[in-house]
Amino acid sequence: MKKIIIVMSSFFIIGLVTGCSNEKNGTSATSEVTETTTSNKKQSEYDAAMSKGKEAIVDKDSSKAIGAFQLALEYKKDSKEAKKMIEQVTLYQEAVSLKEEKDYSNALKKLSELGMSKEGSISLKRYGKELTDEINKERAKERATKREASKKEAEKTAETTTQTKETPALTPAPTPTPAPAATTLWSHQKRLELFSFMQSWGSVMGQTYLEYAPGTEADWYGYSFPSVLSNNNIAVGGSQATLQWSTDGNSRDIYNVVAIYSDIATTDKLKRHLYLFTILNGQPIVLVTMQNQGNNENMIYFDQSQNADLNNGFATIVGNG
Repeated sequence: MKKIIIVMSSFFIIGLVTGCSNEKNGTSATSEVTETTTSNKKQSEYDAAMSKGKEAIVDKDSSKAIGAFQLALEYKKDSKEAKKMIEQVTLYQEAVSLKEEKDYSNALKKLSELGMSKEGSISLKRYGKELTDEINKERAKERATKREASKKEAEKTAETTTQTKETPALTPAPTPTPAPAATTLWSHQKRLELFSFMQSWGSVMGQTYLEYAPGTEADWYGYSFPSVLSNNNIAVGGSQATLQWSTDGNSRDIYNVVAIYSDIATTDKLKRHLYLFTILNGQPIVLVTMQNQGNNENMIYFDQSQNADLNNGFATIVGNG
């Protein structure tokens, strides 16, 4: 009898242990399924938010795009893509606002950052290039308007002066011999002419060029132009040369850099160009570099441009009176 009771008790205990074990395994499996379901749902919500943000970019709705990418970060806080999208959309949004305020210089800086940023939205970079073209056209139009206004003012002044000279004087005065006019190889007027020429020439070449000068430096792979000219680390045709920024181009025996243009901030292509428009002893010379890496000599190597249209256009502008 005792043996029967002991055997029955053993079966009871084994059954109880097995039941508990099954219950624990069932709870663990349920937990894993719940976690997987939650993870899949978050991924789905993240993908949906990213998709809405990209659609908003196509529609040029910056505010909606930023909101969608911020929502995506709620589901995946470490998403580099979402963060990059927010950064790029913000740059574009700020550039649009600056353009509306006619703060073209700062707008182009924002667009330059957008164009140079890695990965992100191809559409947004394309919109940035289109906006850059619009700004450059508006700048050219404004400068042409100012140039025309200055011309009319000069004509008005000349007309007034002529009328004054035609008025007979009571006591004729001797006419002084005019001093020879100083030869100015470069001027603000010629700068405007070059700006207009570069817009049309760049369009023919399928490129967009921005103008750089002291105060609006070009970032050429870590070198700031024109500030870097003072470092005396420029070579022309393989030989070290002396260059300096100039507003009139008159200094002798030195490359007078009167203008700088580059497409580094407006293209995603590997081949980018930096042009220095120089005057050496009265001769217009266009120098170009496509160097995109440093070297042991820490030199930046330039050569004379072989583009006949560019060389002739610059020479014509310099040769104008």
